[in-house]
Amino acid sequence: MMRALATLLAMAALAPAGPEGTPAKPCKFVVVFDFACPRSSGLGRQLADSVRLRLGRHKGQYSVIDRLTTAEMTPAGGLPLSIPQARIVELMKQKWAVTVAVFGQLQKLGQMARAEVRCVDISGQQVVAWTKVFSAEGERARGLMARQIVEAIRGRAEWNPPEYGDEAEPKKFGPALNPNGDFESCPAGWQRPDNVSMKIVPDPRPGRAGHVLRLFTDLDREAWLKYQRDLRLGKADPAHPPRIGTVANKYATVAGLEGVHFRSGWIPARPGQRYWLVAEMKGKSAGMFFPKIFVKGFADFSALADGLSEVSLNEMKMTPQQFARLPVEQRKKLVSQDAARHPERYRREVYRWYLACRNEENVWKHYAAPFPPRGGLPRVVQWLRIEVYAYWPPGEYLFDDVHLYADPRQKAPLPEEKPRTPSYKPPTTRPGDRP
Repeated sequence: MMRALATLLAMAALAPAGPEGTPAKPCKFVVVFDFACPRSSGLGRQLADSVRLRLGRHKGQYSVIDRLTTAEMTPAGGLPLSIPQARIVELMKQKWAVTVAVFGQLQKLGQMARAEVRCVDISGQQVVAWTKVFSAEGERARGLMARQIVEAIRGRAEWNPPEYGDEAEPKKFGPALNPNGDFESCPAGWQRPDNVSMKIVPDPRPGRAGHVLRLFTDLDREAWLKYQRDLRLGKADPAHPPRIGTVANKYATVAGLEGVHFRSGWIPARPGQRYWLVAEMKGKSAGMFFPKIFVKGFADFSALADGLSEVSLNEMKMTPQQFARLPVEQRKKLVSQDAARHPERYRREVYRWYLACRNEENVWKHYAAPFPPRGGLPRVVQWLRIEVYAYWPPGEYLFDDVHLYADPRQKAPLPEEKPRTPSYKPPTTRPGDRP
């Protein structure tokens, strides 16, 4: 218990102060006990951890006791919901030195989770106490309930990130920013298909002419990786692809690890711009595993480069060891010359967003969403690239009409929204800015 008291004293000393050392806002000291869960104590601990983490983000308003210290403070046998309020208040004042106590019990029935939570707050002149029931289902049940509980403790809604479907798709767009989004003129606008894991095939929909993109992930991973490397080094020709089958162990297929990316050409980026990505897709998704269409942002990092890619070394008929033995100035000269000849090899990813293509029914569906979700495109982004991606479950995925548009509703460049993570540092392309 001495450790718990020492932790609380340290937390009090670090509370934000206003003029002349007075607290700017009353900071509530909170203990969240692990929720009792008869079938799985681990689930109760996880839910309590999620509540602590979410509540702890409101620094200056709440100071949340960590899990290990809370374990020391927990009475033998835990805290039943039936414990008298007077006893809780006594423990909070005389033993725990907290102003808010949260405890309860959790039930898990299949995909449904139900938590009965009790909160006692003695930070004001009057004791405020409530008992409420929270429930959610599915893979994100714990996170959803943690949000509900914290909203009840704070008495206000939590910040909610933009979600798919929040904004209606515009009825009319301008010209697409990426050429050949209907795959009728490939390889224009896209990489050359390898004709094993990616192919342009006739549209299988009745009454439809034209072509669609087919990604196939049920392939022997080792044989596919060798083929991909041979393609990079010019040792294989997609016009004469190898025959690559599958394997019994599906975790050893392409679907189990890398998945298949089909990349567009480079699209000039516009800082402050907002975009829409639209597409059609048919392919079986499974819960948290679903195809994605990435839009990745890139910047020129040639000023930071100190080495050559495998492809460049192969073209120069040089091994990594031979390059490493060269004098520093000669290495810099080779890198500079290579960057001038092949600038695309020195572009590095600095931004990422994706269109989620969930499709449990395995039917053709239309997808559309705007990005960035908040604000305009960061100014560090110089180029965009679309990457159609499929992985698990192993099988066939069909895509069509993958188009990138400027948001037709936008009238002027939007300011860049700063990250919500305080410690995040944006990437830099200048040597002097490297940490």
